[in-house]
This record gives sequence, structure tokens and C-alpha cells, in this order.
Amino acid sequence: MDGEGGDAIQQRRTEVSAFELPSVLARLDTDDPAEQRAAVETIRDALGDQPAACIPTVPKLRGLLAQPALECHEEVAYCLAELADESPTDVAPSVDGIVSFAAENPEQPATRELLRCLATIAAEQPAVIVDHVETIANVVDRRPADDRWGVRVFRQLSMKRPAAIEPAVPVLTDALATNPDANGGPALSALGRLANAEASLPTLEFVDHAVALIDHDEDTLRNNAIGCLADVAHIEPGAVESARPELTAALECNDPETRANAAVALARIAIAMPAAIDPAREQLLALLEDDHERVRANTCVALGHGNVEGATDRLATLASEDPASTVRERADWALDRLS
Repeated sequence: MDGEGGDAIQQRRTEVSAFELPSVLARLDTDDPAEQRAAVETIRDALGDQPAACIPTVPKLRGLLAQPALECHEEVAYCLAELADESPTDVAPSVDGIVSFAAENPEQPATRELLRCLATIAAEQPAVIVDHVETIANVVDRRPADDRWGVRVFRQLSMKRPAAIEPAVPVLTDALATNPDANGGPALSALGRLANAEASLPTLEFVDHAVALIDHDEDTLRNNAIGCLADVAHIEPGAVESARPELTAALECNDPETRANAAVALARIAIAMPAAIDPAREQLLALLEDDHERVRANTCVALGHGNVEGATDRLATLASEDPASTVRERADWALDRLS
């Protein structure tokens, strides 16, 4: 049995090693759909071992997307997505053609692979995606709710060009509402970065959906939700003020990241509304003795913005004795604010 497996692997390697670029390019150039499909299959077979050798086929693969009658668009899209993983710079010039196909065929299986391709390019070459955000948002709006790649295009773009995703806010809100388990993480990350960039938010409807996730069982989703709310509170504290009870409860979560994020969110609400801290006063005072440095540091900031004068003695102790320099600095800042 081992011998048979070895023979199969050897045969596969021989086939892949036989990849001949001039021949493949010539077959892609023919008017025969069967020849074109065979060439696409050859490229797909070679991607596992020789992706770099396939890069010169990108322009011709892009050209195949413009042939409506071709029956292998999904395979073409897969190849483009894989080649984007190998070299996003080489696939970036094809973005116009990729977006055009997706806009005309939003419900086709090939579009899922093309969105995966665009997500990869957005991470490395965001400038070529920016002008297509509205079109991509319209495509995502017509895709199934469990298709995660469209939302990830905007998450990747938001890392370097957060303000550019403003037209996608409604579709990100819908993705968060309809399938938070699949889309919550990337949607919340993108929306939070947009808010943190102090860009215009055409709707704050997503805030209610984020609040509903504050007590979610999954740590990452819960923390993304609270982090997003903290980012919104930075520019629109009133939009998050109603979430104080949920954020206060989150201060007692077993997960330290959740406690730290909740303290940040409350601190940012308190910048505009210091009294907002009052219902969380006891929980915050208790967190000054938390085992985790980030929790203690963020709690100092929340108490400072909340003008909690009863915290001065404990803050003074932290400012002089805490082993973490970040905590000492934040405690000292809070003391100055309260004095």
C-alpha cells in the first residue's frame, strides 16, 4: 500500500513538473472553450507546487472572466485567488475586471472566490480597492449570509484605509445582524476602525447588535463587540451610553481581555458623561487589584474620567508601588485629574 501511494505521489509530481508556460498561455488564447478549460485545469494543478510559475497567466485568466459563455469561471476565480495569495501585486492590476465580473454575477459561486481574491489584495494593495467599495458592498449585499469573504474585504481594507469603508457600513451592519457567529469578528473590527478614524458613520444601527454580543460565550466575538463599542464611544459616547449595564457586568467576566475592554468603553463614555461611571464604581475599584496589568491600567483611566474621588488612596498606592510601569503612569495621571 505504501508503494502504491508513493507511485501516486511520484506521478503527481511528474505531471506538475511538466507545467509548460508557453503552451498554457497559447491554449488560454484559443477560441476553443475546451482548450481554455484544459489550460485552466493545468494551472490549478500546478498551483500547489509551482504557484510562482503561474503568475504570468494572470492577465489571460482575467480575460476569461469577460467571456460570459465560459463554463469554468469558478475554476478561473479560484486560480486568481490562489495567485493573489502568492503575489497580490501581480493580481492587483486585474481588480477592475474582477469587480466587474462580481458586480454582474453576484450570486455565482465564482464570486465567492473573487471576493477571497479581493480580500487578499486589500490587505497588501488597498489603494486599488478603494474606488470599488460601493460596488463591492452591493455585491456582498446580494451574497448568502454565510459567505464570509465579502465582509473580510472590508476588514482588510479598514486596516490601512478605514475611512474608505464608509459606504459599506449598511452591509456590514446586516452581516453582523444576520450571522454574527460567522461575520461578527470581521464586521465589528472594520466598524470599530472606521469609528476610531473619526470618519462619518452613516448609521449607528450596528451599535445595538454589538451590545447584544457583550455577554457572548465566545471570547473573541465578545471582545470584538466591546472593542467596537469603545471605538464608537470615542466619537459618539451618547450612542453607547445605554450599554452601561452590560459593560458593568462585563467588568466581572472571567476573561481579562473582556474586563480590560469594558473598562476602556466605560472610560470613553465617562469623558463626556462622568456620572456614567457611578453604577460601576464598586466593580472598578475592585479591578484596581486585578491580576492583569492591562485591566488595572484601563481601570485607572476609567476612574479618572469618572471623577471617582474615593479611588485616590488606592490610585496613590498603584502610582508608587505597582510593578507595571503602564499602571503606575495611568494611576499617576488619574490622581492628577482627581486633584
